[in-house]
Amino acid sequence: MASGSRPVSGQNPSAGPTFTQSGGVWQVDNMTPTLKNTVTDADGDMSTLTFEVWTTDANGAPKDLVNLDSSNPYGVLVSEPVATGKPASVQVPWGKLSPGTTYTFHTSAFDGSLYETGWSPWAKFKLRERAVDIVLPAPDPNAADPAFDTRWQTGLPGWGPTGSRAIAKAGSERHCESAGSGTSQLCFTTMPASEADIKKAAESRAKLRSSWTLASSLIPDCDDPDGTPAGDIGSSAKRDQACLYNKVAVEVTDEAGLESKGYQLFLMSYQMQTDLASTEIKLWARVTPLPMPAGKTPFPAQPGAIKLTLSPQCSAGCMDKPAYDWSGNLMWGGSYDIDPHEETGTATVQWSGGVKDELSTKDADLKQDMAFAPYATFSTSVPETFPTDNSSGFIGSPVYTRCDMVYSPAGCVMRDYMPGYVFNTKKTPAAAAHAWLIQEKIRKGAPLSYLPDRRGSTGAHGERNKYGRDPDANRKVICPDGWAAKSGHSAATTVTDISESDTLSCDEFAFASTYNSGGMPADMEGTNPVTSGGQCLQTYSRKLTSSGNWHLFDDDRRAAPTYKEVCGRSTMSGWVNSTSMSRFPTFAKQLRLLDEDLYFVTTPGFENCDASAAVVKCDIR
Repeated sequence: MASGSRPVSGQNPSAGPTFTQSGGVWQVDNMTPTLKNTVTDADGDMSTLTFEVWTTDANGAPKDLVNLDSSNPYGVLVSEPVATGKPASVQVPWGKLSPGTTYTFHTSAFDGSLYETGWSPWAKFKLRERAVDIVLPAPDPNAADPAFDTRWQTGLPGWGPTGSRAIAKAGSERHCESAGSGTSQLCFTTMPASEADIKKAAESRAKLRSSWTLASSLIPDCDDPDGTPAGDIGSSAKRDQACLYNKVAVEVTDEAGLESKGYQLFLMSYQMQTDLASTEIKLWARVTPLPMPAGKTPFPAQPGAIKLTLSPQCSAGCMDKPAYDWSGNLMWGGSYDIDPHEETGTATVQWSGGVKDELSTKDADLKQDMAFAPYATFSTSVPETFPTDNSSGFIGSPVYTRCDMVYSPAGCVMRDYMPGYVFNTKKTPAAAAHAWLIQEKIRKGAPLSYLPDRRGSTGAHGERNKYGRDPDANRKVICPDGWAAKSGHSAATTVTDISESDTLSCDEFAFASTYNSGGMPADMEGTNPVTSGGQCLQTYSRKLTSSGNWHLFDDDRRAAPTYKEVCGRSTMSGWVNSTSMSRFPTFAKQLRLLDEDLYFVTTPGFENCDASAAVVKCDIR
């Protein structure tokens, strides 16, 4: 018969992490809580503790026993033996408890021969809520792929910020030159165009019948029926098109600039079109007089009262010096009330193919930037001056095209336009949800910077980018080989109904093929370097057996995300992960993405989801 002292549970059981209390309830920051209590045995025997966990009722009292271990007939967890006076602990397996729920537990000791006759005091603990719960549609392998995002964008450098009807906001520039008479000066001022200017020009155009044939608009989308840019886009661009607006004021004043002797304001409209599969660049310009503003003196009715020249200056790379072929002679016989006609001009430019090194594999050596900056001069034949006198200047900021030989055939783009890679949310919802979460919650919608790999299947990995960085090296920092099977969330769900061999996979965002990847080193211009994917925000995709609904959850085996993380790592179906990026090579080639090019990520279906909320909950079904 057993003899000696019975072991005794401690009086202060605790739960964690973080092993802190609020209102007498232990606050647990994950779904696999560690439960602790001390145990003493007067005989100095090693002892174990048995842990029971119960649900609680509305008053916080124990309600139902939770089965923590199906292999144990009592559904309890038993600790490893510990020395007298030491804490014993157990960790509740994942999936036994529910998030955001309050439980209570107590312990009873056993020293190998004697059981404690009672139980310790109860200790309440509460599991944290989910930080992310995005309800998803089931993956649809037959969902049609959406088009890539090539919508008009405002915000070309020097030609206006992003936003609806954004017009260039660069400062005005004024140039004045003394006239030959010695009593007057010719002034030439460039300034931003406004929405009102564009409308005035359209209204004037609708009333006019030019005496010569004007060149049709190069890009019909630049003008909608009321004369404003399509979709109210203002100065803007696509990957192969640009619509630009500015104003030029020409004026004759006395030498002191106090008395105006003649004034006219023109709206300058420019269109540029590159070819994604050839080296030809087309240019178009329209010069439209605007009504006289109050307080200004118009030019008198006189042949050659206003004489302009306008040329599309090309910085480098143009095979020939470009010049507009004008519909007329860029001369006006007086200000707007006398001569309100407009003129158009067109030009075609060929890229000279002037790359740094045709034998190189680097993107930087196989491209050339070409800056176009319209340049104008003004002269007049009014009596106070001589026709040979003029004032001149550049109009607006340079606009850059870029041609390259990286892709075949060679082609040209609007350099500063940022295309958008569009996820097929219906086909790969978990990957889209992961990208949306990190892109919006952490990266605040910032564009990605492309890190290309190699030119062909036989080339060396990383040969195209400036650092020779293999994107797979970035991937292995965030998603080491075998991580999903070994350490990924065990509750993540595969889609063996779509792909029989499907296994769990590790999805990272930002992509490995970006300078924004957490795996890209800082000394290679990595913008968010981390040493391990464990530093990223963790999620997983799961199909619930109870409802049949798919979800993207934050990884509840660990503390809730702080949203100070700089990257994301998610456990999900390998088929979903790989399929979500299967179109990216086509995207990069079609839009001629080069090393360090910026691009956006678009995730259709998330338009009504709120990434600013502390707890991200959304249903995109």
